Amino acid sequence: MGAETKQPRRDFLKAAAMAGIGFAVGSWAVALSRGKAVVEVTQEKVVETRVIPQVQVVQTAPTAPAAPPHPAFEKRGLAYLNPETIQNTLKVLVPEDSLPPKPTAYNINDLDWIAILIESRYHEPGVEMVGAYTFLDMKNFKVLKRLKNAGDRVHVVRFGREEWPENKRRFALGMSRDCWLSKIDLYTMQIVRQIKIGVDCRSAAYDKDGKYIIAGSKDPGHVVILDADTFKVLKVIPFLGVSKFFPTPMMGRQGAILTTDLGYWLVNVKDAEMVLVIDYRDPEFPIVHAFTSYDNNSKNRSVKVQIGDKTYEVTGIGKSPHELNKLDKEGRYVAVTGQESNTITILDMKNFEIINVVPCGKKPHPGPGTLVPGKYFLTNAIAEGKITVINLQTMDVEKYIAYPKEFPADTGGGLYSTPPLPDGRIPKGLAWFDTSFNINKGVFAVDINLMDVATAPPKPAVFSPNKPGKWAMHPGHTPDGRYVISALERTDTVYRVDAETGEIVGTIKLKEIEPVQLLEEPSPTGIFPAWRIKAPWF
Repeated sequence: MGAETKQPRRDFLKAAAMAGIGFAVGSWAVALSRGKAVVEVTQEKVVETRVIPQVQVVQTAPTAPAAPPHPAFEKRGLAYLNPETIQNTLKVLVPEDSLPPKPTAYNINDLDWIAILIESRYHEPGVEMVGAYTFLDMKNFKVLKRLKNAGDRVHVVRFGREEWPENKRRFALGMSRDCWLSKIDLYTMQIVRQIKIGVDCRSAAYDKDGKYIIAGSKDPGHVVILDADTFKVLKVIPFLGVSKFFPTPMMGRQGAILTTDLGYWLVNVKDAEMVLVIDYRDPEFPIVHAFTSYDNNSKNRSVKVQIGDKTYEVTGIGKSPHELNKLDKEGRYVAVTGQESNTITILDMKNFEIINVVPCGKKPHPGPGTLVPGKYFLTNAIAEGKITVINLQTMDVEKYIAYPKEFPADTGGGLYSTPPLPDGRIPKGLAWFDTSFNINKGVFAVDINLMDVATAPPKPAVFSPNKPGKWAMHPGHTPDGRYVISALERTDTVYRVDAETGEIVGTIKLKEIEPVQLLEEPSPTGIFPAWRIKAPWF
């Protein structure tokens, strides 16, 4: 199929999205909200086995959002496409006007030293929702408080911003995998408000000014926009499409969400191979652009990937977009992780252009990623011990770094690495990477000046050798850069590592915190330091 045929279809798709009438997801899609029009998309198979959507707009009478009648939808959380269903789950646990003005268990000047440790499964008799947000004092390396009944498999924490009024930035957002969105007061260390937006969730984010929250789900496959103060539901946008897991149409799974300072939320729709751009400055929250896997990049790069028995050419955002990372303070440049295509695609959000597609290690997973401002972006990979270094001047691969001998590169990779501190520094010039899927579990340092594994101290910190099913993950710096804090998931242990020597200098045994009978092993995962309030990279 010639370029002259492809271009009009692409232009029409983007025009349709900008008009707010819908967007293509896989082979067909629906964008329904407040009685908006339904968009049907058919598909055509081209020579290189790529599937390019064609869009037809079909006007329908205004009706409440509803899923198409199909057996594939029967067991999904379709009730959560209705804003009223979501709103009825709201729980106000502590009225915000009753909260004290300052922290009650620590000095406000020590807020940077407070972190929220996620215990994705904290299973105690009588605890209804399995999971906890656990407040960690990184200075004295001790647990301050556990917030239980936080939702099953709590997954992510989002902080406010330094420039917000204090009555806004004192709150953080937490999201559990079973879709309980929690408003967490950092001063009193308690959940003050909760709402359930779906059945299986991954992410949530504020807008730049803290007026709105956007939260997304894999099931039923939608995003929900809420008032940040009250959790009032303002809009529901469903995603419908084809999934690789089912031969029939189903709700499209939402992946990462990212806020840019340019006025946009970016939302990954994994099965559709799309990144949607939502304008949060407009109270209608329109979708103004859709980046797709078949877009061309300005460097004219084509990356061939083998998936099963088929070969694909990736020129756009890649297959199964997972992470979204800012590559600068305002979010003009954004990295999109294509996990199934082993690529990272770089977007220009001022011009709505794709700059380049970068080949990465197998199944890349940057987490926050290591950003060396203005110079490099480094990402881990799940399926092999290889770190990809992207040069931010050339927007291309600088080099690949193999794991050190303590973590054999051919036995698996990791999930996360340490981001810069708020001032852009990489403490001691060393970025730390976890080894979640390696045969050995622990963390190690990369020298960002040599752009290689550190050969002098610090040595790699091995938490546990050859322990299948245990994941070392989520290393993060203390605000002074002296220590790296990391967890070993599916155990009860959190580690403190000396960032200069690599020595393990402290552990917290979570089972010893409270005299309770746990029904299963604690499972510490993410560690989210409150100093992120001051960091423009998140």
